[in-house]
Amino acid sequence: MLRIWLPLVLAVGVVAGVSAQTAGPQAAGAPPNAPAATSNPYSATVPVAGTSDEQRNAAIASALGQVLQQVSPGFIASPDVLTQASGYVRDFRYQRAASGNGLQLQVDFDPGAIGRLVAANQGSAAATPGSAAPAAGSTAASVAQGGSGNLWVDGIDNSHAFASLLSTLRADTSLHDVVPVAAEGDGVLLHLGFDQTLATVLAGLTGPDSHLTVAAQPHQGADASLHWTP
Repeated sequence: MLRIWLPLVLAVGVVAGVSAQTAGPQAAGAPPNAPAATSNPYSATVPVAGTSDEQRNAAIASALGQVLQQVSPGFIASPDVLTQASGYVRDFRYQRAASGNGLQLQVDFDPGAIGRLVAANQGSAAATPGSAAPAAGSTAASVAQGGSGNLWVDGIDNSHAFASLLSTLRADTSLHDVVPVAAEGDGVLLHLGFDQTLATVLAGLTGPDSHLTVAAQPHQGADASLHWTP
């Protein structure tokens, strides 16, 4: 089974989520773009070496570091956070550098996702040595009302399955702010908000003719665990 590591999974998810609103590179003869506005703390413009996935992801990671400093001065992003940078993107666009040579990438990040990232970092810093992650047996009962939580989905063994999963979750009107935050093996961990109890949401997601079923084993750190069947 194909193992999907985090950079690939999150990059695919971002491209699927923002392709409809993302402009491609400018033509060689196009005039330089005006400098990007700096009033939005969730946006950053950085140099980019080219338009390949690897080059774009490296630039997005650099932009995330800048945005985290703008939103929360003193926040030092860990390598793991920077590896996940594409999962926090709302939109991106290429533009010609102000000097006329080379390209820049303007990256707009999702404010809600960045806010949760900063809050999680602050919470981790404030945690006592005796604090612990949610037990492996955590279930939907641990989130009784609408709110937010972490959902683990395994069986995601290729990029098409991942794109289909995101499409399914984002089409559900009871869910919002669906953001991939980690991946391991054939599974992905997503942070999402919901307007009903989590138990009700899960019942809808695993209904008849659905690609999702309850996973055989709960996943550490997730409020619920599901399995994807093509």
